[in-house]
Amino acid sequence: MVFTRPSSVPYPTVWHRFTVRRNSTTISLRVQDLTEDKFDEALALLSKHFTRDEPPCKYIGINNYPTAVAELENLWRKTMKDKLSVICVEDKDDGSSVLVGVNVLTVASKDDKEEPFKTEDKIWAKLFGAVDLVGRSVNIFERYGVDKYLNAYGLVVAPEWRGCHIGKEILKARIPICKALGIKVTATVFTAAASQAVAKKAGFVDLFEITYEELAQKGFVFPGVEKDTKSSKLMALTIN
Repeated sequence: MVFTRPSSVPYPTVWHRFTVRRNSTTISLRVQDLTEDKFDEALALLSKHFTRDEPPCKYIGINNYPTAVAELENLWRKTMKDKLSVICVEDKDDGSSVLVGVNVLTVASKDDKEEPFKTEDKIWAKLFGAVDLVGRSVNIFERYGVDKYLNAYGLVVAPEWRGCHIGKEILKARIPICKALGIKVTATVFTAAASQAVAKKAGFVDLFEITYEELAQKGFVFPGVEKDTKSSKLMALTIN
C-alpha cells in the first residue's frame, strides 16, 4: 500500500526555521512543504544544478542524454506529488520568498508492491541502478524493526547559497517531519563526499559503503568520479 500523507498533518507546514550569516548579514530561512505552485521552480533548480554537480550525474554526463534527464525529471515530479518533499526558502521583508534548496522526499513502506526497475535508457539504468543497489544493501525494515521509513531522491542547494550549512538544516527538518508522520527512521543514499559529510553533521550514521571502483566492477561505471568522491553510502538517522 502506497503511503499517503495523513490528513491530520497540515499541508503546507513550515518544518524548520533557522538563520545563517551571508555577506556579513544574518538571514532568516525556513524549510517547508513543497507546494504545487513551486513544482516547476524546484524542478528547474534540481535539473540545472543536481544533474551538473551530483558526482554520478556529472561524470556520466547526464546532460548530454536528454532521455535520461527526462527520466530523472519524471521521477522527481512524480515524487513531488506525494506532498512530502520540502524546499528551503529565504524569508523576505516584503513577504516574498527566494528558493534556496530542494529535497525530494518519499516514504518507503514494507508492504509496498515490489516492481522491477525497467528502462530502455542505458544511462538512466546505470544511474538509478547504482543508487538502487546501494539502497537495497541493508533491509531498513528489518534493521530498525519498522514498517516504513523516509527516503529521498535528491537534495540540492543553489550554488550561491552553498557554504552556509543549508544542506544540514534541510536534513535536520526530517526530524519534525518524521515525528509528524509517525516515522522512526529516515535513510538515504548519499553519492557524494560532500553530502555524506553534511549528513554526518546532521546526525546520520553509515549503514553501508561501496567504492565507485567496486561499483564499476558491477557494471556501474562513472568515469573520473573518484576525482570528487571515493564511494557511495547508505546512511540513516533514527528519530527519538
